[in-house]
Amino acid sequence: SMISVLVLCHGNICRSPLAGVLLEAAIATDPALSQRVRVSSAGTSNEHEGEGMHEHSAALLARRGLRAEHRARQLTIPLADQQDLILVADRWNLRDARSIVASGIRRAEVRLIRDFDPAAQGSDLDDPWGYPESAYERAAEEISAALPGILESLRAR
Repeated sequence: SMISVLVLCHGNICRSPLAGVLLEAAIATDPALSQRVRVSSAGTSNEHEGEGMHEHSAALLARRGLRAEHRARQLTIPLADQQDLILVADRWNLRDARSIVASGIRRAEVRLIRDFDPAAQGSDLDDPWGYPESAYERAAEEISAALPGILESLRAR
């Protein structure tokens, strides 16, 4: 059966679409997971609802030959109820996601992205919004470092 994974940050324009596409690309290269995992993203806030991803996230993905089209949306209880795993960018998203999940029917597992990086357990993925492109590159590196652990955890499901 399909595993639904949702990546979550605050506005769903910088970190979560970036992480969602990088995760999607990693899953696509893994024969054990490519047909079994569905990845999407959302934000805890609705302030960017309907917007595309931030230009720096989009440019970074485009340089890697990955898709950059996106429409920001907010995490709702019905959306949370469709997920098996919610991967969050930081401890504030963790708190917000847990309360949204707790209000619903199903119980998605909620985890920090960087918890899957053995070198960075318990760390936040800092919000690059308002910072130069180098902050987005650092976010991409930190996400990439967590990908092997995320894939391993998905294979075990």
